[in-house]
Amino acid sequence: MAYDRSTRNKLRARYVQGLPLATAAEACKVPYNTARNWKRQDAEEGNDWDIQRNARRMTKSGVEEMANEVLGELAEQFLATLEAVKKDPKMAAAQRADIMVRLMDGYNKAIGAASRAMPNANRLAVAMDVLKFLNIFIAGRFPKMREQFLEVTEAAGDDLVREFSGSGA
Repeated sequence: MAYDRSTRNKLRARYVQGLPLATAAEACKVPYNTARNWKRQDAEEGNDWDIQRNARRMTKSGVEEMANEVLGELAEQFLATLEAVKKDPKMAAAQRADIMVRLMDGYNKAIGAASRAMPNANRLAVAMDVLKFLNIFIAGRFPKMREQFLEVTEAAGDDLVREFSGSGA
């Protein structure tokens, strides 16, 4: 069965918003294999749904949540290692100090690597935040224009992802 582009876009939007692919496909009345093929084809064309999904997670509070989660995990490992060091009475002070220096170095490197690894996802997250703002603004101030705005935004979706995710030109 042939589907129009708007069905594909709706399915992608539901997936990007956090639904599992199978659930998004079911909601749009599209077979799971078709949804999976669309997702793969779009990724091959530089429109990776997972990048969009991750960028959405990283908008505003999502970035803080993710950073807190990573820092929480690092802190747990840090504390577990400290406990292990404390419980070892045979460990020399120099060895304890070396472990502490290594822990701090690893923590600092992890923070630096995370910030370097996400610049494109952060760009896409900002672009998505701007679109959300404009959608709310237009709905409040120019409600008659909202449908056209959504139409233009949907049409520009693939290009927006390619431009701001760094996944292709």
